[in-house]
Amino acid sequence: MTRVYLDPTALTLPSSGADQGAHHVAPGAADAVTRLIDAGFDVVVLGDAAGGPLHELPAVTREATLPEHLDDDAWFLTGDSYPSFGRPRGGTTVLVGPRRPVGKVPLPRFDLETRDMASAAMEILTRQAMA
Repeated sequence: MTRVYLDPTALTLPSSGADQGAHHVAPGAADAVTRLIDAGFDVVVLGDAAGGPLHELPAVTREATLPEHLDDDAWFLTGDSYPSFGRPRGGTTVLVGPRRPVGKVPLPRFDLETRDMASAAMEILTRQAMA
């Protein structure tokens, strides 16, 4: 079974309200996770998401850390250019979120970049169907 590891930064957006520290689940993220689960993927949310906004996600597995090496068919999705879980060897890495600005310092390389979680799920489903 293909595993999809999700950094919570790929699923949440910062709040724009008075409480700037709070995060909420990005629009369409829960539906994208549901599509992956329905397609037979083992979806793993990383970190301690029990008390945060991700506790309402459908039946996902939760793990504290990312393995050092991923299977060739595994996926790692993050919304952070420098993920707190590190960068795994193996698998396919996806940066979820707006395009990164071009700068003088080279940014870390990802296998794919998508605009949101729904686009990332479609990429995964498409590539798995074509394999």
